[in-house]
Amino acid sequence: MIEIFPKAPITEAVVDIRVQLPGDVSLGDLENLHTLIKEKYPDRKTRHRWEARIELKGLEQPLKAQQLQVEGYVFSTLDGKQVVQYRLDGFTFSRLRPYSRWEDVYGEATRLWEVYKTGTMPLVVNRLAVRYINSVEIPSKSFDYDDYLTAAPRIPRELPQLLQHFFTRLMIRFPEQGATAVVMQTLSEKQDPIKTAILLDIDVFSDVTGLLPGDARIGEIFATLRDIKNEIFFNSITEKTRGLFR
Repeated sequence: MIEIFPKAPITEAVVDIRVQLPGDVSLGDLENLHTLIKEKYPDRKTRHRWEARIELKGLEQPLKAQQLQVEGYVFSTLDGKQVVQYRLDGFTFSRLRPYSRWEDVYGEATRLWEVYKTGTMPLVVNRLAVRYINSVEIPSKSFDYDDYLTAAPRIPRELPQLLQHFFTRLMIRFPEQGATAVVMQTLSEKQDPIKTAILLDIDVFSDVTGLLPGDARIGEIFATLRDIKNEIFFNSITEKTRGLFR
């Protein structure tokens, strides 16, 4: 049984689906989808992507080219707590703090995915992902990281034990589930004078082949990704950390 925390540390929960669209789907088609969700998601922004290219030609100066491309649109609620991206390469839904529960997040993501799927008719789904960004706020500026993290950063004993910053990134394979997780731990850029905020970023994804957009297995895969995310989270923190969220 998964423990539900009254003070959940989740700052952002993300559901992501990457797809291949038919060649005739345009940015205008994506923009038109806004009318179907505009009542709840009135704010609209354009999503851009930078592309850079460098050509080397013998001893000549390298040729550099940069291009800013529009790849889709971002629609959000007035309070900015829920955000959906409709892009030419896929769909993303984000729920920002305060977090309620998975069923709410996935339910809204599914509703918005249906709008995207009906309006663009994807040929195939290439990738499914769940990402949870947690902010573990420790009520101290001086503490032992081992008290809160099971894989805490370590300074060699011969050196001053004054950790100013750290960053760890692990990529973990789950072969039986056909999934991969990227787990990052680092100090948050936003620090309180009396607290220490540690970011625990868990991104779990599955690269799928030949999965049709209407396949019922999409829901099953997302359930598996969520289970992996929970397994990583609860095995990354100590009982003392859990007490911060209760």
